[in-house]
Amino acid sequence: MFVKFAHLADCHLGAWRNEKLNQMGYDAFKQAINKILEEEVDFVIISGDLFDISNPKVDVVDLAVKELKKLHDKNIPVYGIMGSHDFSPSDNSMIRPLISAGLFIDLSKGENLDNNKLKLYFFQDPKTKIKLTGLRARKRSLEIEDYKRLIRENLENEEGIKIFVLHTMLSELKPIEFKDMESAPKSLLPQNFAYYGGGHLHKT
Repeated sequence: MFVKFAHLADCHLGAWRNEKLNQMGYDAFKQAINKILEEEVDFVIISGDLFDISNPKVDVVDLAVKELKKLHDKNIPVYGIMGSHDFSPSDNSMIRPLISAGLFIDLSKGENLDNNKLKLYFFQDPKTKIKLTGLRARKRSLEIEDYKRLIRENLENEEGIKIFVLHTMLSELKPIEFKDMESAPKSLLPQNFAYYGGGHLHKT
């Protein structure tokens, strides 16, 4: 089976006070969407921080909606998680209306169990049958505590081709200039996945 997908992360739309710099980010995002359409991929992964803040300006959201709708109209699903910037502890992130509109499928929907364990579930892509799940970020890398309480058995024992999406810096991959930033050892990740779609670590 041949599968083609695109992996985006840390678009940080609307990050700059300088509008010229913002426009560069918007143009890059549009170019990425156009390339995705040109390549006719099966699906898209966005592993966090589509927006730079949880409640960006209306114009920023409008741009994202218009571009993601181009994918939706071509039956290219977008799977993703929230990053440390566009996550909201009160669930007021502008990612939420994208989810409601069917433009963004949240992979990090899970269940907090009575024993303080976290159980994640898979979403199976209808075309490729690939199974996807992921863990969204929180402010100040607090999602590391979520990894520690994550139930791994159901994720690791699931059969088939699997993708795990994350927005957490891994200690083993941390550059020296980021040595003081919070990170998690890769041993906290569930095993037996074909692809780990990461985000978070980048330079401006």
